[in-house]
Amino acid sequence: MKFSMIICVCWLVISVSGQPADKIDSTKNVVRTSDTYPPEPAPDTNNTTTVKPTPEPTPPGPEPTPPGPEPTPTPNTTTTEPTTTTTAKTTTTTTTLAPNTTTSTTTTTTATPPTPAPTPGPAPAPKSGKWIVNGTNHTCIVVKMAAQFNVTYLNKDNKNVSQLITLPSDNMTTNASGDCGANEQFIMISWNSTVAFNDSLVLHFNKNGTKYSLHHIETYLAPAELPNYQYSTTLMLMHNTSEYPIAVSNSYRCAKAVKLNLNSNVPNTTAVLEISDLQFQAFRSDNTTTFGFAEDCAFETQDVVPIAVGCALIALVIIVLAAYLVGRRRSQARGYRSM
Repeated sequence: MKFSMIICVCWLVISVSGQPADKIDSTKNVVRTSDTYPPEPAPDTNNTTTVKPTPEPTPPGPEPTPPGPEPTPTPNTTTTEPTTTTTAKTTTTTTTLAPNTTTSTTTTTTATPPTPAPTPGPAPAPKSGKWIVNGTNHTCIVVKMAAQFNVTYLNKDNKNVSQLITLPSDNMTTNASGDCGANEQFIMISWNSTVAFNDSLVLHFNKNGTKYSLHHIETYLAPAELPNYQYSTTLMLMHNTSEYPIAVSNSYRCAKAVKLNLNSNVPNTTAVLEISDLQFQAFRSDNTTTFGFAEDCAFETQDVVPIAVGCALIALVIIVLAAYLVGRRRSQARGYRSM
């Protein structure tokens, strides 16, 4: 028995001596060997240390690509004009900066339509002017007024249109001429239109004894004054008025606006002449340009018409009321008699 134990101890000593030298860690009591398959350490009940396997480091991935410069946004420019609609074209451009990275830039191009032709504005309000006709040794006619024509005509498209034409008030663009007859006198006021001095307004005066009056009014308008006019001849308009007799050496005055209907030599064409701040004097015999004693126009008497109508209505009401009272008294008297 002892012999067998000795043999075992010897075998253990031989086997241990045949291995490489062990490296003993005195701190943790763990034996490390350089052999590929080290023997399992003997269990230690008092001091046990568990050695965890060291995880392998993860290989680094590809470096991220730095982002490129951000595109500068292009502002959308829209040009807005009064009463004009503009159509914009939108163009989209795609730029590839890096893999899996795209940038879109939108550019707006505004198409500007051609500027429309300007629309002619309304005719200016008439202003008062003063014109004089001189005779041989005296001033025979002096006229002050503001005038405007409203012409209605049929154009080339067979449509009725209206055109306002204003008589200029300054003496730079107008010219006054006339005749100083013994019984008939006239003043012609011409103004520069698209055709030079082809528009005119003529006032004719007649004298009868110690009184004179405005006999008739003539007007000549160039075709160029009427847009899309279908005739090429000068338009003639006339108003006959042998009214408003004025004493010689006196003037005629009408402060408020007066509208006169003018007849035409062209079919489907009419006009209204509006005259305001009117004062004239014909058959003068002095060299001054001041007006004589002013006789107000007969148009001022039109205010009497509404007054007369009002008085007539009041009288009618009084008559009806009186008839009602008389009838009521009679009916009451008959009632008393019957009782």
